[in-house]
Amino acid sequence: SGARRVHIRIQHAQGMLRIEVVDDGAGGADPARGTGLLGVERRLGTFDGVLAVSSPPGGPTMIVMEVPCALSSPKTSSC
Repeated sequence: SGARRVHIRIQHAQGMLRIEVVDDGAGGADPARGTGLLGVERRLGTFDGVLAVSSPPGGPTMIVMEVPCALSSPKTSSC
């Protein structure tokens, strides 16, 4: 992709785990073209998750993954 920078944000809110990946590369990422994103989307779907891709030619590329996730361990809960 030619990216020089990437920003990754992971957060849990309202029962959802959300992962955002943004880079400053050339763009053009398309799950339908067999870039590996289709496999990620399929795996997320197994857990009722979703994948959203925005990657216009010239960039930037933004990929968002969301999957339902309940915090159940006292070590991971902020309550």
